Amino acid sequence: MVVRQTVMVCVLAVLAYLGLWWAFSEADEPAPAAPESLFLTDYSKAAKGSCVKFTGPGENDLGLTVIDCKGERAALKIGTVLTETSAQCPRGEYKVLRDTRHNAALCLLPNAERGDCFELDTEDLQRSVVSKFDCAAPRVNVQVVGIVRESCPEEAELGVPYEDMTLCLRRVR
Repeated sequence: MVVRQTVMVCVLAVLAYLGLWWAFSEADEPAPAAPESLFLTDYSKAAKGSCVKFTGPGENDLGLTVIDCKGERAALKIGTVLTETSAQCPRGEYKVLRDTRHNAALCLLPNAERGDCFELDTEDLQRSVVSKFDCAAPRVNVQVVGIVRESCPEEAELGVPYEDMTLCLRRVR
Protein backbone atom coordinates (compact mmCIF):
# COMPACT_ATOMS: atom_id res chain seq x y z
CA MET A 1 0.00 0.00 0.00
CA VAL A 2 2.84 2.43 0.84
CA VAL A 3 4.55 1.65 -2.48
CA ARG A 4 1.34 2.33 -4.41
CA GLN A 5 0.91 5.70 -2.65
CA THR A 6 4.55 6.62 -3.31
CA VAL A 7 4.19 5.76 -7.00
CA MET A 8 0.98 7.82 -7.23
CA VAL A 9 2.64 10.82 -5.56
CA CYS A 10 5.61 10.55 -7.98
CA VAL A 11 3.32 10.29 -11.02
CA LEU A 12 1.30 13.31 -9.88
CA ALA A 13 4.49 15.28 -9.22
CA VAL A 14 5.81 14.51 -12.72
CA LEU A 15 2.46 15.50 -14.29
CA ALA A 16 2.41 18.73 -12.29
CA TYR A 17 5.99 19.51 -13.37
CA LEU A 18 5.17 18.82 -17.04
CA GLY A 19 2.03 20.97 -16.80
CA LEU A 20 3.97 23.89 -15.35
CA TRP A 21 6.78 23.47 -17.88
CA TRP A 22 4.28 23.47 -20.75
CA ALA A 23 2.41 26.52 -19.40
CA PHE A 24 5.55 28.62 -18.95
CA SER A 25 7.28 27.47 -22.14
CA GLU A 26 4.41 29.04 -24.11
CA ALA A 27 5.44 32.47 -22.73
CA ASP A 28 8.29 32.64 -25.25
CA GLU A 29 5.86 32.25 -28.15
CA PRO A 30 4.89 35.47 -29.96
CA ALA A 31 1.59 36.94 -28.88
CA PRO A 32 -1.32 36.11 -31.16
CA ALA A 33 -2.34 38.77 -33.64
CA ALA A 34 -4.94 41.28 -32.53
CA PRO A 35 -8.50 40.29 -33.38
CA GLU A 36 -9.98 41.74 -36.54
CA SER A 37 -12.59 43.52 -34.48
CA LEU A 38 -12.58 45.15 -31.07
CA PHE A 39 -15.66 45.87 -28.96
CA LEU A 40 -15.53 49.56 -28.08
CA THR A 41 -16.56 50.21 -24.47
CA ASP A 42 -14.86 53.59 -23.90
CA TYR A 43 -15.35 56.15 -26.66
CA SER A 44 -12.53 58.32 -25.30
CA LYS A 45 -10.08 55.60 -26.41
CA ALA A 46 -11.40 55.50 -29.99
CA ALA A 47 -9.13 56.62 -32.81
CA LYS A 48 -10.04 59.07 -35.57
CA GLY A 49 -10.17 57.21 -38.88
CA SER A 50 -11.17 53.85 -37.36
CA CYS A 51 -14.22 52.17 -38.82
CA VAL A 52 -17.06 50.84 -36.69
CA LYS A 53 -20.18 48.73 -36.99
CA PHE A 54 -23.10 48.15 -34.69
CA THR A 55 -23.18 44.64 -33.30
CA GLY A 56 -26.42 44.91 -31.36
CA PRO A 57 -29.94 44.49 -32.72
CA GLY A 58 -29.94 48.10 -33.94
CA GLU A 59 -27.81 51.18 -34.03
CA ASN A 60 -27.09 51.86 -30.40
CA ASP A 61 -23.95 52.70 -28.51
CA LEU A 62 -24.04 49.44 -26.54
CA GLY A 63 -22.98 47.35 -29.52
CA LEU A 64 -20.24 49.33 -31.25
CA THR A 65 -17.26 47.40 -32.61
CA VAL A 66 -14.09 48.72 -34.29
CA ILE A 67 -13.50 46.84 -37.56
CA ASP A 68 -11.22 46.89 -40.60
CA CYS A 69 -12.17 49.79 -42.89
CA LYS A 70 -11.75 47.61 -45.99
CA GLY A 71 -14.47 45.19 -44.82
CA GLU A 72 -17.79 45.19 -46.62
CA ARG A 73 -19.69 45.94 -43.38
CA ALA A 74 -17.55 49.01 -42.59
CA ALA A 75 -20.16 51.67 -43.34
CA LEU A 76 -19.17 54.19 -40.66
CA LYS A 77 -15.85 55.86 -39.83
CA ILE A 78 -14.87 57.91 -36.79
CA GLY A 79 -14.39 61.48 -37.98
CA THR A 80 -13.72 63.04 -34.58
CA VAL A 81 -13.51 61.91 -30.96
CA LEU A 82 -14.94 64.50 -28.57
CA THR A 83 -13.60 64.65 -25.01
CA GLU A 84 -16.92 65.81 -23.55
CA THR A 85 -20.41 64.48 -24.18
CA SER A 86 -21.74 68.04 -24.39
CA ALA A 87 -19.21 69.06 -27.08
CA GLN A 88 -20.31 69.59 -30.68
CA CYS A 89 -18.89 67.89 -33.74
CA PRO A 90 -16.97 70.08 -36.18
CA ARG A 91 -18.66 71.33 -39.36
CA GLY A 92 -20.57 68.45 -40.90
CA GLU A 93 -23.50 66.09 -41.00
CA TYR A 94 -22.19 63.58 -38.48
CA LYS A 95 -23.99 60.75 -36.74
CA VAL A 96 -23.20 61.43 -33.07
CA LEU A 97 -22.90 58.78 -30.35
CA ARG A 98 -22.41 59.91 -26.77
CA ASP A 99 -20.72 57.91 -23.98
CA THR A 100 -21.80 59.46 -20.68
CA ARG A 101 -19.87 56.93 -18.58
CA HIS A 102 -16.55 58.15 -20.03
CA ASN A 103 -17.62 61.73 -20.92
CA ALA A 104 -16.80 61.29 -24.61
CA ALA A 105 -18.61 61.27 -27.94
CA LEU A 106 -17.96 60.04 -31.46
CA CYS A 107 -18.70 61.97 -34.64
CA LEU A 108 -19.31 59.31 -37.31
CA LEU A 109 -19.41 59.75 -41.08
CA PRO A 110 -19.88 57.27 -43.92
CA ASN A 111 -16.77 55.22 -44.73
CA ALA A 112 -16.91 56.10 -48.39
CA GLU A 113 -14.86 55.95 -51.55
CA ARG A 114 -15.85 57.03 -55.04
CA GLY A 115 -18.32 54.49 -56.44
CA ASP A 116 -19.55 53.17 -53.08
CA CYS A 117 -23.30 52.81 -52.62
CA PHE A 118 -25.27 53.38 -49.42
CA GLU A 119 -28.69 53.33 -47.95
CA LEU A 120 -28.94 56.45 -45.82
CA ASP A 121 -31.35 59.27 -45.08
CA THR A 122 -29.70 62.27 -46.70
CA GLU A 123 -32.13 64.58 -44.91
CA ASP A 124 -31.21 63.38 -41.40
CA LEU A 125 -27.94 61.47 -41.15
CA GLN A 126 -28.13 61.58 -37.34
CA ARG A 127 -31.25 59.41 -37.31
CA SER A 128 -30.36 57.43 -40.43
CA VAL A 129 -29.22 53.84 -40.42
CA VAL A 130 -26.09 54.05 -42.58
CA SER A 131 -25.55 50.84 -44.54
CA LYS A 132 -23.09 50.12 -47.35
CA PHE A 133 -24.27 47.74 -50.09
CA ASP A 134 -23.37 46.46 -53.51
CA CYS A 135 -24.72 49.05 -55.93
CA ALA A 136 -27.20 46.55 -57.42
CA ALA A 137 -28.93 46.03 -54.05
CA PRO A 138 -32.54 47.28 -53.98
CA ARG A 139 -32.00 49.17 -50.71
CA VAL A 140 -29.34 51.49 -52.16
CA ASN A 141 -30.48 55.08 -52.51
CA VAL A 142 -27.22 57.04 -53.03
CA GLN A 143 -23.86 56.54 -54.72
CA VAL A 144 -20.64 58.42 -53.98
CA VAL A 145 -19.51 60.34 -57.07
CA GLY A 146 -16.69 62.21 -55.40
CA ILE A 147 -14.93 63.19 -52.20
CA VAL A 148 -13.61 66.72 -52.49
CA ARG A 149 -12.30 69.63 -50.44
CA GLU A 150 -14.22 72.31 -52.32
CA SER A 151 -17.35 71.98 -54.48
CA CYS A 152 -18.83 68.78 -55.85
CA PRO A 153 -18.76 67.86 -59.57
CA GLU A 154 -21.86 68.48 -61.71
CA GLU A 155 -22.95 64.84 -61.58
CA ALA A 156 -23.49 65.15 -57.79
CA GLU A 157 -27.03 65.93 -56.70
CA LEU A 158 -26.02 66.80 -53.18
CA GLY A 159 -22.97 67.42 -51.07
CA VAL A 160 -22.67 66.34 -47.46
CA PRO A 161 -20.07 68.53 -45.72
CA TYR A 162 -17.59 67.34 -43.13
CA GLU A 163 -14.65 68.98 -41.38
CA ASP A 164 -11.99 67.99 -43.94
CA MET A 165 -14.07 67.14 -47.01
CA THR A 166 -17.40 67.08 -48.77
CA LEU A 167 -19.03 63.78 -49.69
CA CYS A 168 -20.62 64.19 -53.13
CA LEU A 169 -23.63 61.94 -53.78
CA ARG A 170 -26.14 61.19 -56.49
CA ARG A 171 -29.50 59.57 -55.88
CA VAL A 172 -29.83 56.04 -57.25
CA ARG A 173 -33.55 55.37 -56.73
